[in-house]
Formats: sequence, C-alpha cells, structure tokens
Amino acid sequence: MAAMRSSARQAGFRHLLGQSISLTHLHILDLVRSKASMSIGELARTLDISLASATGVVSRMEERGLVHRTRDAADRRVVNLELANGGDAALEEIEGRGQEYFGGLLRSLTVRDLEHLRSGLAALQRASQRVRDDAAELRPPRTDQRMIT
Repeated sequence: MAAMRSSARQAGFRHLLGQSISLTHLHILDLVRSKASMSIGELARTLDISLASATGVVSRMEERGLVHRTRDAADRRVVNLELANGGDAALEEIEGRGQEYFGGLLRSLTVRDLEHLRSGLAALQRASQRVRDDAAELRPPRTDQRMIT
C-alpha cells in the first residue's frame, strides 16, 4: 500500500516540481487545509522547526500564491495561514493525478483480482475496528469533573 501511495504521489508531484512546489510545501498545504487555518507558530511546532524557519518557508509559499497570511481577530500578534487559490489548485492537482494513477491500476486488474482486493480490504477494515475497540477498552473513562481538594 505504501509503495502504491508513493507511486501515485510521485505521478502527481513531478509536474508540481516544475512550479517550485516542494514536498514541504505540499505537507504544509495539507496541514493548513486540514485545520482551515493555522498560525505560523502552530506550524513551526508541528514541523518541529524554528519560528524563523517557518516564516521563511511561508514567505516563499506566499510569493508563489499557495497561502496567504491573515491577522487573528482576537490577537493581532498572531499570524494565521490560509490556503490561497494556488494552494487549493496544487492539492487538487496532486490528488487528481493520484486518482488517475489508482484508477489505471484498478482498470488493469481482473475481476478475480478485484474480488481478492475487496476481500483483503474488508479484512483490513475488520482488523482496524478490532484495534480501535481494544484501544477503547484500555482507555480510562473520561471525567469532566475536577477534583476539589
């Protein structure tokens, strides 16, 4: 699965390299999209880099039209990132090329291969559910009450 995902990403990524969009940029775009908005400080912590490094990367991304910065309404010192049209387009392009790649793979499979794949994916889904269930049993119950001493 990892090899297939990697091949799909590479198929979509080659074109973006020509537009000076790096893997780091794509990672940041994905992070920002998943949160709708993210502060540069939060980005630096997530990537485990300095604030100055994050600011530098964001500046280059902003120059390329991938993100734009906004000031936080509640605290003007906080600078938030949001996807710009170029960032949305880059993510859509890489996802589209990945879907084309996987579609080609699936079209090349026989009916029997597809049945085996469906069966294997169902087994993975059941195993994933068991792991989640086991983890839930081990988790202590949540309490929202604070202890008063």
